[in-house]
Amino acid sequence: MNQIQRLFGATLLTLGTMGIAAAPASAAEYIGTIEPNDILQMLKDNGYDDAHIADTDYEDLPILNFKLADSNAVIYFYECGKTGKACEFLQLYVGWSMDNRPSYKAINDFNAGERFSQAYIDDENDPVIEQWVTLEGGISDVNFINTVATFGEVVDKFEDLIEWEG
Repeated sequence: MNQIQRLFGATLLTLGTMGIAAAPASAAEYIGTIEPNDILQMLKDNGYDDAHIADTDYEDLPILNFKLADSNAVIYFYECGKTGKACEFLQLYVGWSMDNRPSYKAINDFNAGERFSQAYIDDENDPVIEQWVTLEGGISDVNFINTVATFGEVVDKFEDLIEWEG
């Protein structure tokens, strides 16, 4: 064994005994295969007590509803395979039905300042904001809840833009 290999081995042994190589005690729970009920439970476990399955979509997949900022948010599931489980994507969605919608320029300006979500005027002339989340390969509970919280901050800013009084 050469000098470098011995030095590398001794360094690893030292780091291991110091606990540096160990996983942190507060490690997030990683879920490898995501099902709609997993998402519902993550929401409920993290203070979104009103989260519930409100309906099913045209593929008989659950639609989750919950309160976000001052609006009603929806989660749609996509690419859930033949079993309706192990979904690859979800969409966080909030739409508002209103008479005085914001201008396209105001929405474009809003979108220019956002990294992960997008706002638009839907086919019924109402403002909408959405964000896609990939679940393929899994996600941790901490990452998902942080994503929902970040989306909530964006929704709150958008509510100010559209002057929503929810």
